[in-house]
Amino acid sequence: MKIVNYIKESYVEFKDNVTWPSFSKLQQDTLIVAIATVLLAIFLYAVDTSFAKLLDVIYSAF
Repeated sequence: MKIVNYIKESYVEFKDNVTWPSFSKLQQDTLIVAIATVLLAIFLYAVDTSFAKLLDVIYSAF
């Protein structure tokens, strides 16, 4: 019956001890993560393209 006890304790933990964010805070945090993800993707694309062009220049020299 360890599993039943675990489920009961988990329910109490979620119900009483976890602080859930408000919906507006959740939306704000989601927007921040989405913007950061897009910016990181653009940065990585730029770095990847730059290195690809650099390697093309180096390989064409030989």
